[in-house]
Amino acid sequence: MNSYMGARGYIVVRLTHMEGRLRLEGATVEILNRGERYTTDKNGSVRIAVPAPARALSLTPNPPVRPYAVYDIRISLPGYVTITVYGVHVFEGVESLCRYNMVRIDDNGGVTQDVITVTPHSLFQYPTEPSVNGAVTAFAEERAKQVVVPQNITVHLGLPGSDAVDVTVPFIDYIKSVACSEIYPTWPENSLIANINAQVSFALNRVYTEWYPSQGYDFDVSASPAFDQYYVHRREIFANVDAIVDRIFTDYIARKGFLEPLFAEFCDGARSACSGLSQWGSVTLAEQGYSSLEIVRYYYGQETEIRTAPIVESDPDSYPGEPLTAGSTGVDVLTVQNRLNRIAINYPAIPFILLPEGVYDEPTAEAVRIFRSVFGLPQGNDVDESTWYRILYIYNAVKRLAELESEGEELQDGEYPGNPLVIGDRGPNVLRMEWFINAISRSGQFPQVPTITLNGIYDEETSNAVRALQRLLGLPQTGDIDEATWNDITRLYEEVEDTASPPLNGGTVSGWPRPYPGTPLQRGDRGDSVYYIQELLNVISRYNSAVPTIETDGIFGVNTRDAVYSFQRAYGLEIDGIVGPLTWERLNSVYGEAEDSLPPNG
Repeated sequence: MNSYMGARGYIVVRLTHMEGRLRLEGATVEILNRGERYTTDKNGSVRIAVPAPARALSLTPNPPVRPYAVYDIRISLPGYVTITVYGVHVFEGVESLCRYNMVRIDDNGGVTQDVITVTPHSLFQYPTEPSVNGAVTAFAEERAKQVVVPQNITVHLGLPGSDAVDVTVPFIDYIKSVACSEIYPTWPENSLIANINAQVSFALNRVYTEWYPSQGYDFDVSASPAFDQYYVHRREIFANVDAIVDRIFTDYIARKGFLEPLFAEFCDGARSACSGLSQWGSVTLAEQGYSSLEIVRYYYGQETEIRTAPIVESDPDSYPGEPLTAGSTGVDVLTVQNRLNRIAINYPAIPFILLPEGVYDEPTAEAVRIFRSVFGLPQGNDVDESTWYRILYIYNAVKRLAELESEGEELQDGEYPGNPLVIGDRGPNVLRMEWFINAISRSGQFPQVPTITLNGIYDEETSNAVRALQRLLGLPQTGDIDEATWNDITRLYEEVEDTASPPLNGGTVSGWPRPYPGTPLQRGDRGDSVYYIQELLNVISRYNSAVPTIETDGIFGVNTRDAVYSFQRAYGLEIDGIVGPLTWERLNSVYGEAEDSLPPNG
């Protein structure tokens, strides 16, 4: 069978010198397979028509012959390093762009040859590694992370654990190489756009999750299709793909309501299948009139959308630059606290940090210490660089951020997640509701609402508390959190927080002595009862200097706990930092003694 039938494609060579600042005229371009020679013009370019297989072959899966021609070219000019390119792909009607910067021999340490090998296209001949595009192992904010496009991306030219070299290339050039290696340029434009959206999203997911740095590697992605996408360093680029990538290389796929770029798994759809985009299937849909967005949603769901990310000059690196330790404050501490709390859902040996406040306190140090022990890191309770990235790695794994069916990082806290919470569910949405339920319970205003265990697991205890709230709110008592229940619990929590206020009245604690609220007050609690004991403690501190003065904010934080420690130590109580019935009654009685002993207004 003669697959060429007079069809033509084009090899376009464009040469520059001095890192692209000058165009190189007069260079010789040889088509080695055909024994032909050409010369670049004053613009440093030459366009050569060569035979190519019929376009129809590249529009059909598994054609009987290779759907593109392969040519070897040699580019030479006296005094410059000769470039030889083996395996340039040429499709009918498509320009294959070979753009190179020529280097003088004197500037290259006397090296006279530069050889580039373009491997077979992934759709025609699989690489030696199976193309699964990012299949990950089980261990393959939170922080206010931003999705960005790095100006450059570092690619490991082999399997992640191999001793292959790393190359740093412009992100846009990386995507162009991936697109030209993964899809045929003859496909309908909407199919090309949808595939490139997926390729960009896949790469940005790797950058966003810091997938490889979190495992101790110094690169962002590998060139191995067994783990990432098929990248061929310095290959020719097809002109139409070049133009499309120039337009959309900052566009990525995301699910509505979530921040991270979708881990946009894809496969060819003919020799392999997956739960993501089918490359050949996208061709069929485009031929049926589907837009690129409709193709994306066909494979990744109707809740997906295309977003645009800003470009940054450097590859993002989340590590703050110095270890986090006792006394550290700020968003990086809050990031660690929230990530550890999410990890603790899957690893219950790690204690919850009940009130993440961005302050590196004792509960944070304890959670870090146990995390390091669980995951085999050196003993310690600081977050150094290796611990930071190990936390990130495990966090990515438990949230499955580097998988197609990820848990997702939410754009806005507090919004209904879209699906009811029922027994068996787990995750941050469950943890958030448990927090709200406990805040409502411990406010003292709704004794019918029980306090529950904070564990991020929707169990019978959580379901019973939800029924109590549904009864209180006049909702059907299903024990599940549907949208109406979610919204009403959230509103009630906000009302409880808004109505909590300092109970002082003219220097005297209002309502003293108050009865015990029925549940112990401890680290993480909020509300009017916490205000009450804080005011008692502050009056007592004027009477007994062993008890420190604290801020009255209705939040049972570290300082309040430490003040309770001091009070319990001073008055012979069990020192646990918790205000149970005995500590509550003793606070009331000691406050009465203090009020009788102190002069008005202290």
